[in-house]
Amino acid sequence: MQAPQPQRPGAFQRLTKAPKRISVTVPGSLFARLEICSVQQGRSISNLCAFLLESACDQLGM
Repeated sequence: MQAPQPQRPGAFQRLTKAPKRISVTVPGSLFARLEICSVQQGRSISNLCAFLLESACDQLGM
């Protein structure tokens, strides 16, 4: 599925600012690691996962 193309300059930035939800199934052992890390960092598991995904995309140049 291809993302919609913006019709005017700046339209893409406005579209990407709205948070989107996804659902991911992970092994129990990974969930436990994420849970420990989230407690240590004082953030929710969801917030930690969003941070990790964004960091990975940045490193990959996505």
